[in-house]
Amino acid sequence: MYRPERAGLSTQFGMFGRIPALWQYSIVTEFPAHVEDRYRRLAEQRRWTPEVRAAFRASVGWYRALDEDPGPRCYFEYVDEEGLSDKGSRWLWEAVIVDGDVVAIKQIEVPSSGPSRRYWWQHLEDDTGMLTDQALETDQPGITPITRSAFYALWDSVHS
Repeated sequence: MYRPERAGLSTQFGMFGRIPALWQYSIVTEFPAHVEDRYRRLAEQRRWTPEVRAAFRASVGWYRALDEDPGPRCYFEYVDEEGLSDKGSRWLWEAVIVDGDVVAIKQIEVPSSGPSRRYWWQHLEDDTGMLTDQALETDQPGITPITRSAFYALWDSVHS
C-alpha cells in the first residue's frame, strides 16, 4: 500500500519514484466524481498531507495517461504454485513498456479463497492491496504471457 510515512517522499513521488519525468506525459489531473470521492476518502482516512495528496494524484494521473494511451499492450499471469504468498493465488496484469520497463497498468488479484480484486488508475489501492509499484520481471519463473481475451474475461467479471 502507498504509505507516505514509510516512503518519506524521498524521491519525487515516494514509492512511485521510478516514474519518469511526468512532463513527458499528458497528465489529466481531474478525475470522474467517483474517483475523486474514492481518493478524497482514502486521503482523509490516512491523514495525508497536501504534498502527499498531490503526489498521489500525480501518480494516478500518470497511470491514467498510460492506460488511455493507444499504444501496444502485453498481458501476463503469475500463479503462486509454491505458496510464497498464498498458494494457488493468481495475479494477472495488463502492462505497457515505459523506458524499457514492463509497467502494470491494470492488475487482478485472485486469492486462493475470498473475492478477487482489481486495481488500476480508478482504484489504485485499498486496505487489501494495490497496483504493483514495481516493474514486472517477465523473465522470472512462473510469470507467463496470456492473451488479452483471457485477461479481460476475468477483468470484466471482477468488481473493485
